Amino acid sequence: MSTEEEPGAAGPGVPRQPLGLWWLGVLGLGTAVTLLVSQNLRAYGYAMGATLGVLALLRAVLPGHRVGGLVVRGRAVDVATLLLLGASIAALSFTLRLG
Repeated sequence: MSTEEEPGAAGPGVPRQPLGLWWLGVLGLGTAVTLLVSQNLRAYGYAMGATLGVLALLRAVLPGHRVGGLVVRGRAVDVATLLLLGASIAALSFTLRLG
């Protein structure tokens, strides 16, 4: 039996944080980047804002072990931060003069 641990493994006594539903943010970001590449800057901003809003909703209603990677600080701080960023990005997208 080897005493070596696999690379990247957490040490003894270090709990691993599951990603949970964090991957939904990656899907939303992928959708937003697709809109950006298709030269639709306003839709990109709305998609980013909506993604952050959905992540805030998930963080607000689901327990910490279900949302995994979205747990950074306290629930209220995480939700407020995600909502503020999402609303700011959507508002900035609304004010764009593109043509």
